[in-house]
Amino acid sequence: MPSGEPKSFGPLAPYYEQLMQSVPYDMWVDYYRLLLLTYDQDPNHVLDVACGTGKVARELSRVGYQVTGFDLSAAMIEAAKRKRNPGPHPLTFRVADATNFEFGEQYDGAYSFFDSLNYIPSLEGFRAALAQVRKHLKPGAAFIFDLNTAYAFEEKLFDMSDERKHLRLRYRWKGDYDPESRIIQVRMQFWPRDGAPFQEVHVQRAHRSEEVVEGLYDAGFEHIHCLASYTLDPPTRTSDRVHYVAW
Repeated sequence: MPSGEPKSFGPLAPYYEQLMQSVPYDMWVDYYRLLLLTYDQDPNHVLDVACGTGKVARELSRVGYQVTGFDLSAAMIEAAKRKRNPGPHPLTFRVADATNFEFGEQYDGAYSFFDSLNYIPSLEGFRAALAQVRKHLKPGAAFIFDLNTAYAFEEKLFDMSDERKHLRLRYRWKGDYDPESRIIQVRMQFWPRDGAPFQEVHVQRAHRSEEVVEGLYDAGFEHIHCLASYTLDPPTRTSDRVHYVAW
């Protein structure tokens, strides 16, 4: 969770990695490394913006990267700190807001995955986050991040459920998208097998591509590439997720 009041990723934190167990983390890491290679980036110490429970950070640590991660949700950071570090370098996790964090150092690269920056629901906040990331990067270092598109919200890709009784965590999600504000509110209901039911409301904004590019340029990035996620091709009208590479 990147910014604002932590209304989500609180009660969900202990169950988050179970909820995400079908996500091919190795594919995400491989794609990140492909983008680094494609755009001639060779970082050692990278910044994980809105790191959640640190799953990607641990995967990158396992293959030799040093990672500093931060997230607004204290519950997610506590979960991250409890996990074993599989790599040779220290993993650092902090509670911080993407729109105003100050770590006093610069990194060889930065990334933000799983539509984390969509969770910044204002253009002003989104632009502030881009500027803060740029300030924490060494000259020429790349920021790689993905965003959900308006197409994903229009096609109701957030509407999903899995209520099979044998699951440790059953859930039902329903999104309500306003195309004028480009805001989606996703009401999430959860039924843990070992606890009381709970609900969270997740709010995302579909940032326009021109807003993203302008924000990156204004933050000081000089080279910007937008790709259909998991490819090296430009996005199309029906791309539900896009990746940006900027340095």
